[in-house]
Amino acid sequence: MADTNMPISCDLMTNYPPETLDPTTIPPLWGSMAPGGYRTPPYTLGWRLTPAQLQDCLDPERARTTIPADYGSRCIAPRWREFGYGENLCGSMPQVATMPARDDIWEYDLIVYFSSNASEEILETARGPKLQEIIAAAVHTLNLPDDIASDLKWHAHLRRSKTKRN
Repeated sequence: MADTNMPISCDLMTNYPPETLDPTTIPPLWGSMAPGGYRTPPYTLGWRLTPAQLQDCLDPERARTTIPADYGSRCIAPRWREFGYGENLCGSMPQVATMPARDDIWEYDLIVYFSSNASEEILETARGPKLQEIIAAAVHTLNLPDDIASDLKWHAHLRRSKTKRN
């Protein structure tokens, strides 16, 4: 395992898991115990977007009236392959997950991510020397503007209630 002297978020989880972490703060493995007595939630490294934001990025000319629900396979994967990233950055293609919107329980946001804390092997992507190359490929594939691209974070997939688990 590469040692990059990056902080581990266990130090930050004293009351309950934080909703987001800086991209250089590598979260512990999903399900591991944090100092506050909580199990580490699943975290994904990527960008939180509304469906409209993702549509604006992937289809700025608005050639389609909507982006299909299967964003990954219908919109992102073809672009990833078209730009040639599938060969060099295998396993790092951006994926899409939905989360409840921050302000409206009837809406949802999208997390477009390329790494998670699901396994030590996957976390190596976030620690590895190819990280900057993967980020640049994801930004290019998604056509992210600078203000969104700079908002890269680890996003926790937390339940609404933050109750302590034993």
